[in-house]
Amino acid sequence: MTGLCLATLLAAFPAYAAPRPADVSATIAERDRADTAPRAVLLLLAQEDIETSFDVGRVANDYSGGILDGLIIRSMDKKKEVMSANLREKAFITVRPLHIALASFDVDALAFATTQAALTTPGWLNPLPFTVTRDASPAVHSAFVAGAGTPQLALVAYRYDLSPDFTQIRVTADIALARRPAAKGGKPVTVATDYYRQRITGIVQLAKRSYEPRDNVASWAADDGKRARAALTAAFAETGRLIPYALGLAPAEIANFTARNREKAFAAGLYGPLIERAADGSDAVLIWSDGLVHVRTLPEGS
Repeated sequence: MTGLCLATLLAAFPAYAAPRPADVSATIAERDRADTAPRAVLLLLAQEDIETSFDVGRVANDYSGGILDGLIIRSMDKKKEVMSANLREKAFITVRPLHIALASFDVDALAFATTQAALTTPGWLNPLPFTVTRDASPAVHSAFVAGAGTPQLALVAYRYDLSPDFTQIRVTADIALARRPAAKGGKPVTVATDYYRQRITGIVQLAKRSYEPRDNVASWAADDGKRARAALTAAFAETGRLIPYALGLAPAEIANFTARNREKAFAAGLYGPLIERAADGSDAVLIWSDGLVHVRTLPEGS
């Protein structure tokens, strides 16, 4: 797969990017860790507000064969698009108080500081000063590759959002390392091939959760967004802690995570192999669910 593949996946910026293709590794070979030459870094911060997500659910049965079945499927697909648009508008209205409460909270600065600390922790990665953009279009990423001037590149793309029931705040970092081929025939190089891709997610959930989404939003937004600010800070902190950990994983470790006899844990609606439990007595856990996922509950009184 060629090009800055992760950037291409994030260009449309869906709720979550597509899973990592099988031909892109979740671990880094020792020969690449041995390469300590500087790496150009693109930091994608595409959002200006916390986003929402929603579950449309199943709107049609599966059909197989025939023109009539095809027409039914297309009509159901259109119905799903309409439902998605309605849910998106409803979610936007519901989350509006939280947007107002977080208007003065600098998430970009938090993401920048998190990434800077995380990428400088492994001594071998040697990141150059970041190129920061909100634009996930292929043209921007092609320009980054063309002007990078380093054989290897790094891309970090963030998303932060609320769960469909508004009980969780989630921060997701998608990381890719890529090789930039040598220029040929004087033509500028505008594509690079990913050789590593990993996803890290930090989730913080409310201690007191309601079945009414507006109540959960009100809880996050209360006191000038005190809980939401604390949750975002904690989620970015865990993401920053886990980026170097993910960069250091070996194939044997991931194989161990997914071993059949591995202890499992349920957290934030996810069920996956347990990697660690918090040593501080809290309910925080780290699980494997197509990537590292850290989940904790915001303490009472926060």
